[in-house]
Amino acid sequence: MDIALHLPHNVKIIKEACSFKTALEFEVDRPIQAWRWMAQSRCVPDHADWVRAEVTESWRRCLEDYQLPLGNYVRWDHLNTATDPLPAFCNQAQRISDMLSRLGHQFDVFLKEAGVMLVLTDAHGQLLQVLGENPFASPFMRSLYEKHSRWSETVLGNNGIGTAAQLKKPIAFQGMEHFLSLLHPFTTVGYPLLDQDDNIQAVIGLISDRQESMNSLFAFLHLLCVLLNTNLPLTQNPVAQARVLEKIPFKLAKKPPSQHEAAMSEQLTALVDKAQKLQQHKIPILITGESGVGKDHFVNLLKHAGPRKSQPLIAINCASIPHDLIESELFGYEAGSFTGARSAGKPGKFLLADKGILFLDEIGDMSLDLQSTLLRVLETSEFTPVGGSKPIKVDVQIVAATNVPLLEAVEAGRFRRDLYYRLNGAQIHLPPLRERDDKLGIIHHILQRELANLPNPQAISICPSVIALIEQHPWPGNIRQLINVIRATLYTAGDTLITRQDLPLDFVEELGKVMPGIANKALDNGPSYPLAAVPGRAMTLEDWELHGIKASLRECAGNISLAAKNLGITRTTLYRKIERFGLDKIDWREHSKAG
Repeated sequence: MDIALHLPHNVKIIKEACSFKTALEFEVDRPIQAWRWMAQSRCVPDHADWVRAEVTESWRRCLEDYQLPLGNYVRWDHLNTATDPLPAFCNQAQRISDMLSRLGHQFDVFLKEAGVMLVLTDAHGQLLQVLGENPFASPFMRSLYEKHSRWSETVLGNNGIGTAAQLKKPIAFQGMEHFLSLLHPFTTVGYPLLDQDDNIQAVIGLISDRQESMNSLFAFLHLLCVLLNTNLPLTQNPVAQARVLEKIPFKLAKKPPSQHEAAMSEQLTALVDKAQKLQQHKIPILITGESGVGKDHFVNLLKHAGPRKSQPLIAINCASIPHDLIESELFGYEAGSFTGARSAGKPGKFLLADKGILFLDEIGDMSLDLQSTLLRVLETSEFTPVGGSKPIKVDVQIVAATNVPLLEAVEAGRFRRDLYYRLNGAQIHLPPLRERDDKLGIIHHILQRELANLPNPQAISICPSVIALIEQHPWPGNIRQLINVIRATLYTAGDTLITRQDLPLDFVEELGKVMPGIANKALDNGPSYPLAAVPGRAMTLEDWELHGIKASLRECAGNISLAAKNLGITRTTLYRKIERFGLDKIDWREHSKAG
């Protein structure tokens, strides 16, 4: 069937849609630097080579027109507030919704393979319909797919859907081009549907957590909106749909291996890919790294990425198995093997892990007795249960992990040399958090995740100086310590604004050992220099701003009007900055006397 037979001759825009990918030049210049600069200065960057003009203008609207707070915060009280559209616009939106539903199986398959969500909103950004499979696990994204949720710029900041409604033109934002940091992992694309009088009937948009196929998604969205605007026969012809979709150069989006929890850096992705290849040839893997770097999490990643992802993963803490239970734990036992044994017997860890992965954690702390027992099984892949008479053969992928330098333990006689070489088929080293290139990304991901788990996340705000302290900390306990500190800070805070006083004392003291003077400054709101005024670290704009506000408030003994005048800002602006930095509880008269 020739698809040209089903298209009116005067609709050239269909052909434009098919070549849209090559015509579209969507470049992200330097949004990471730009967004961080804006977060520190609370000003929109004027650097033309940092971000596109559309991004700059949308950020300006968010800061100046809507006065949205920067960070993880949205106007939650407006997120699910329904508005009553005019009946005429309501009918138009319903007609478009019905047409979307009739587009058929081909378009739905395209969405699922792309790993994207399609949304339809009214002119105010209020959600009307969702198509495709929701691939996003975060509570924040789930809340956006509830009926009547608001995608407008005034609620979420700039995003493809809300900004398309604002500007009445197609637009896309990627990653840190979004004003709201909770949207940074995503790409949002929006396309408004206009009537003859240039009024918005509805907005159709795509949301994806992958960026490699964004141009193709834009082409798909462009085509889809042409079909909805013209009501072409394509909307009811599955064969014609398939032929058109074939003309869009679409690359299937590759999903990360079962982890909605965190976006992997290139370094971690490369390590997981290496482990996946090793599994294909059943080569034992030894994972090394300091305590708390996430070795158990990495094992889960490699399991879901490898050929045994549908098989069991059985973990053993080698340091905690009692001496007299070694064999029964590893190999199990037959019924009636010893006093107190279960009447039906018990399978051991090796049998439970058959066809899957056996994870030997803390292998460096294993007793010598257990080392000998383990070596025999690794050499033959066979074992005999306690009280049994027949050996059982198993197919198990061995993954071991340790924070102990095993070669030193071998030289000291604490670890068998033959077992070391049996386990060390290939070694993967996980660097400590302080040395990772994606350290800041990990910190902010965990911070957002823990905030989302709070009973009332929308009420919590974090002083930027607290974020700065967390970013500077050496984290000797690595990711485990980071999670514990963030949880302790969030759950024990005395107010909805998290300030330096809410940080655990041992955390501040630890930071003070590597950055002298920081511990005292973190707990003292009296006269001090900016946090970054220490050797080896450049001061940020935020450091200077905080220092200037403190100095002016001390000089004016807490007189807001006079301090604002000296700073050259309005009282309202100063009050907002005082609240942002968590300085409102301080009696500046006392600090003025002390000075």
